Amino acid sequence: MIWPLLFALIGWPIGMLVNGLANALPRRRVIPLWEDRGFPPSAWIQVLRGGICCRRRDLMVELGVPILWALAAVRYGFSSHAVLVGLYLTVLALVTVTDLEHRRIYDAVMLPAIALAVVLAPVSPWLDGGALGAWLMGFGAFVFFFGIALLTRGGIGGGDATLAAFIGLITGFPQGFQALAYGILMAGGVSLLLLLTRRVTLKTAIPYGPFLALGGAIALLGF
Repeated sequence: MIWPLLFALIGWPIGMLVNGLANALPRRRVIPLWEDRGFPPSAWIQVLRGGICCRRRDLMVELGVPILWALAAVRYGFSSHAVLVGLYLTVLALVTVTDLEHRRIYDAVMLPAIALAVVLAPVSPWLDGGALGAWLMGFGAFVFFFGIALLTRGGIGGGDATLAAFIGLITGFPQGFQALAYGILMAGGVSLLLLLTRRVTLKTAIPYGPFLALGGAIALLGF
């Protein structure tokens, strides 16, 4: 149990960083931005001290990211594999927050993340298809989703294509197909349910990124 706890402690300040970036990116900044002064403010410490946290999202992210890091340690132990999975899951968490709140997946996040995944693919032995398989999977996923974005004219965005490329790179071949399939199926199922319950209409924009991110997380953790 020591390694999951250690990884959760590592994930705690990283969760604060995710909150800061989620605040900064919509303002066209890449330096983390917190509403309250101090570096970095902990939403949970504010609550425990009797303060009022301005956003429920701050609490959820600050709790969720450490849980993701702990799951990486539970699944892969104390290893470089677990560290990389934790980093990749952090990117997916940030994408989920910004897409849910602002319907945006930012190039300022995805391009460095894709570059990192490209560089680290040759030293990622869990990729069954090797680095070449991961690179081809990422490229193919980008082309496929970018083509859908062009055909649907706004049904999905270019950010979804870059996210798909990232997921393909970090899961490799053939697991990338499974990860993206999970995301597509979950997005379709939830969209259909919302339509049947009349929560949305055919013209309602539903963020696609969180479903792709969840599919990627499932594949990364091997569930």
